[in-house]
Amino acid sequence: MAETRTPAAPRAVELYCPTADDWAGLRDIRLRSIANFPLGFFESFAAVLALTETDWRQRGARNTEPTSFQVVARTPGEQWVGTMAAFVSSGPPSYRPGEPPIGGPVRANLVGVWVDPSYRGRTGVATRLLGAVRTWVADEQHLDRIYLHVHESNHRAIRFYEKNGARPTGDYITDPHRTSERHLEMVLAAKG
Repeated sequence: MAETRTPAAPRAVELYCPTADDWAGLRDIRLRSIANFPLGFFESFAAVLALTETDWRQRGARNTEPTSFQVVARTPGEQWVGTMAAFVSSGPPSYRPGEPPIGGPVRANLVGVWVDPSYRGRTGVATRLLGAVRTWVADEQHLDRIYLHVHESNHRAIRFYEKNGARPTGDYITDPHRTSERHLEMVLAAKG
């Protein structure tokens, strides 16, 4: 006789938009995300570790600007277990500090995506985070598409984006630290 398993109950998380006062949480989740999957981020662990409290407060303050948004998933105990951010740019962003914008039509860009490995899969955390970003892009920015770049070897993330309607654009950017590797550009509708 085959064993019958009862699916685990969804894990309780709430969505929260961090501000400058949440600088320590912003630092912690960024360090955890880069340590977990360094290929997915354009910053190195050492560079992020070297940032000061003032730097983190500035990043948190950026979340309250009209063209930027970040949302985190946190447990009832207030452990941050996932994050996604978005910003609006004129044309594709360069992602390289000090490099001028490329220019072009206004667009929304999904960045800083990470979910703690113990909250991936059927927990729904990534889907809820993406839903919050989609709502912000559609309702606050009045844009109908979201662009993103995902490392070509991050098959799990690519499948997640495809499951949520994303399609490759055919464009990519070269990884700034590993020039033989690429981050594929995908686009999805703001309203899912």
